[in-house]
Amino acid sequence: MIEELATFSAVVKHGSMTRAGQELHLSQPAISQRLRLLEESYGMPLLRRTNRGVELTKAGEVLHRYAQRFLSLDRSLQEEMSALRAAEPRQITIGATSSIGGYALPCTVYLFQQKHPSARIQLVIGKRAEVLQKLEDGVLDLALVEGPGEDDIPDEWQKSVVSEEDLVLIGPVTGPLAEREAYTVEDLLKAPVIVREPGAGSRLVLERVWQSLGRKWSELNIAMELTSLDAVKTSVASGHGVSLISKWCVRADARIGSVRIIPLEGLQFRSQWTLVYPKNGMRGAIDKALLRTLRSPAERGFC
Repeated sequence: MIEELATFSAVVKHGSMTRAGQELHLSQPAISQRLRLLEESYGMPLLRRTNRGVELTKAGEVLHRYAQRFLSLDRSLQEEMSALRAAEPRQITIGATSSIGGYALPCTVYLFQQKHPSARIQLVIGKRAEVLQKLEDGVLDLALVEGPGEDDIPDEWQKSVVSEEDLVLIGPVTGPLAEREAYTVEDLLKAPVIVREPGAGSRLVLERVWQSLGRKWSELNIAMELTSLDAVKTSVASGHGVSLISKWCVRADARIGSVRIIPLEGLQFRSQWTLVYPKNGMRGAIDKALLRTLRSPAERGFC
């Protein structure tokens, strides 16, 4: 009824259905239909056509007087509801793969909530395939995933590569595996390698690069396959093998000397960090602000 009353009011203001349609961005048939619905609802003609445009009937005069009150009340109601929505804490659920969610994003979430106290950010961490599935299922509002590309991201989602990061080779600080200053492909073939489970972002990058080198996965000496980054780092520190891992995950460990970062010769394992969100964008002001933050290197403040 509000739309019909607003249309009726615009026609009366302009004295013309054409000019009312231009203001409301409606076609003349749409204007006529709304006016007809009002006349059917009240059972009386509300407007009469003249050479000068349209004029109010007696019933139209009464309706116009009440319509102004209704529309004014509706504007006040919308303003109050908007204020309530702005004050209401907004929970946004972000999905992230473990390297990003466990080591880079926590600082971003903290800084964003300091700037936007009404925001409530929930961070859900999982394997790449799991995160993308939760996005499809509507559990997440957006996601930030690590991996070699975008092939597995459905077309109905907007994709934006926000960063490209190298995986680094880590090894123990003492023992036989610590003897080499740098590693080549041949060194990787001989050393025990600790890898993440299938579907993990870093595992996908390792598989893709290894294949591009013309190598078979079976050629690697896989010592262990672990589902936790902490387990990988603990095993490396204990001398059980070497591993390729995001530099974000090992900066603190390398700094305190529990593992060492080993240079790679003639090898680069490059990972894309891809932001995935609805194609029609984020709806609320807080949601849009978070999206801008994640896309801006200056604002996102990864740890």
